[in-house]
Amino acid sequence: MLPAQTCKTDHVGVPGVDDMTVLIGIMADSHGQADTIRDALAVFASAGCGSIYHLGDVCDTNLPETANTCMRLLQDNRVITIKGNNDQAIVASHMGREKSPVSQTVLRSLQNLDLVKNYSNAIFIHSLPFVHELGLASMIGTMGPQEIGRFFREFPGHILFRGHSHSPEIAWLSGGQVQVKSLVAGAKLDLSERTPCVVTCGALTRGLCMIWNPEENDIECISFL
Repeated sequence: MLPAQTCKTDHVGVPGVDDMTVLIGIMADSHGQADTIRDALAVFASAGCGSIYHLGDVCDTNLPETANTCMRLLQDNRVITIKGNNDQAIVASHMGREKSPVSQTVLRSLQNLDLVKNYSNAIFIHSLPFVHELGLASMIGTMGPQEIGRFFREFPGHILFRGHSHSPEIAWLSGGQVQVKSLVAGAKLDLSERTPCVVTCGALTRGLCMIWNPEENDIECISFL
């Protein structure tokens, strides 16, 4: 687990990225559907996002032949990409195979993806944030009330952005109780009184992505279907 006080930016040296002044595009769970990545990239470009994250499951174990296109799209657009369980499974199944539909270059890229990234007070993960304890197992499992409560205790003042669960929602603490709210596409939500919080992005396969404005401290769930 990363202690909260050690969270660092992943944007140092990125042209045009000035801490806390840019919109950040967030997507997750493309599951081999390259067109959904393209659609989200178009949304982020139109909004003027200065940085973009993909929260894992870029690929799908049932569609390994799409991994090359999906990863190259992310690389060409300088998307900061987190490893998901499907991405790890693709590596385990195809690395070193002579006739794999996934190039060895792409497999090495998937293998080298980080499990967690940090930016300001935000933590980006595929599923669970307890990486130092769980390792690769952090990519699976649900973020239930027990895990949410633990996150609030161990990462006060932080926002967790996650994928894996395909429906967009936010969980926060109110009156000592965990509150959960589904996110509606097109509506902005102020995080000022909801931090710490756990934000599930929503899946690209459902036509969903998200924009976070760190300066205004709000998020917007977006549907591109």
